[in-house]
Amino acid sequence: MAWESLDDLSILSQINSSPESQIIFKHSPRCGISSMALRRFEKSDLYKSGNFNFWLLNVLENRELSNSLASEFNVRHESPQVMVFHDKNLVHHASHSYIDAEEIARILKK
Repeated sequence: MAWESLDDLSILSQINSSPESQIIFKHSPRCGISSMALRRFEKSDLYKSGNFNFWLLNVLENRELSNSLASEFNVRHESPQVMVFHDKNLVHHASHSYIDAEEIARILKK
């Protein structure tokens, strides 16, 4: 599975209007905790299955986009952070050690 780069505001409108499940991982490459969370997520069955659209947002390069996500969905900006969209709605978000791929899989199976 490969990440799609989330680096343009126009992509955000596509994600928000898609009926397919979308997973955004907000990552800071300078942060050890963020790197650890990303590696752990990439080892998960959820990520390996490739059944969803996975977006990687580099918060250092795309802070404005990250802030737009926070503002639009009323979610505090954090990194690392995962945001899960299903059927055009934000259905889950978590940050730091609370990022749990198994929990996301359970949510998306409902």
